[in-house]
Amino acid sequence: MTQREVVVIGAGLLGAATAFQLARRGLEVLVIESDDINSGASGRNAGSLHFQLEPRMADALRAQPDQLARLLPVSLQAIEDWRRIDEDIGDVGVGQAGGLLLGETATDEALLERKVELENRHGLRTELVAGSELRQLAPYLSSRVRVASHCRYEGHADPLRVTPAYVRASQGLGVEYWQLTQVDGIAKVGAGFQLRVTREHAPGDARAEIVRARRIVIAAGAWSQPLAAQLGVKLDIVPAALTMNVTERTSLLIPHLVQHMGRKLSLKQTEAGNLLIGGGWPALLHWSGRAKGMDSANTLPQALIGNLRVARDVVPAIASLRLLRSWTGIASDTPDHLPVCGPLPGVSDAFIVGASSSFTLGPTLAAALAEIMVNGQSRLDLRHCDPARVLLH
Repeated sequence: MTQREVVVIGAGLLGAATAFQLARRGLEVLVIESDDINSGASGRNAGSLHFQLEPRMADALRAQPDQLARLLPVSLQAIEDWRRIDEDIGDVGVGQAGGLLLGETATDEALLERKVELENRHGLRTELVAGSELRQLAPYLSSRVRVASHCRYEGHADPLRVTPAYVRASQGLGVEYWQLTQVDGIAKVGAGFQLRVTREHAPGDARAEIVRARRIVIAAGAWSQPLAAQLGVKLDIVPAALTMNVTERTSLLIPHLVQHMGRKLSLKQTEAGNLLIGGGWPALLHWSGRAKGMDSANTLPQALIGNLRVARDVVPAIASLRLLRSWTGIASDTPDHLPVCGPLPGVSDAFIVGASSSFTLGPTLAAALAEIMVNGQSRLDLRHCDPARVLLH
């Protein structure tokens, strides 16, 4: 039997960052991962750092702007956390050259105006740009783009470097990682937890083991919901299969992170010159909810074509580039598109972190959760991230 003070389930960005934050506060941590480190959404996304309120939040922007505004202090802290992340874990390819959220229609423009007003009222500096000012800022855009909101802090980080850097930094603080270890059952036992796991020590050598922990953290992305269900807690966190595309290299064309208010698009150029194109276009989900190895996503031709069409419409120069590769990943989301971070409802000493905006807000949410676990509360107001709000009865 293995015993640790804290067991974190999931070795993506949030799991590794939470382990790092707990370890630097003196806690003994074991991280359990069913696959390889960074094998889920943390390593398959485009690495966008989008601090503006996202297009998928448009309904909340119309109906519950004050509730949505609660996320902005977290975004402001995330800007600072990404600025100094190199001091904590090393160079992870952070670039913050600014971001544009585009609008083509009067409806887009009205939403952008409402969004910018809300953001500035709560401390996030964004501005509307149009006409010659927009053409000067982003000459690569099509004339059909009539307006954009500009946030100078947005940018990107390398998703293939961030999580491994957190892993190395946390291992330096004594954190242990078990990869290829499936959690078969979690039970509350006395003042702690007992986890039944199957751990692969070598190819063909998988052994059943027992792990005990005083506290647990569920940070398994789309697989967090079925893990919480093992403790009798049903949460409205759903898997989302998404598509990404990458083009051949080209000369510097797009210095910004580009998104679209009315159409699904996320677009940026890597240091090597490739264009990464995504924005929430779906993939075909094959879902059991039991393990990464049993769940998958496959490209949908109509989504691939639709995504590239939007990119070409707003940046015409893309039409001459060849598509090199498309891939899919499984992310997770909540009904209000806000993350979860805090105690697991009804289960003492169990915590959960993840869902929406997990890459952009990951370092900030991990630090906040560590504060909650060690000090009883976070310096950030995370009431809007309370997992109890997505509890299914």
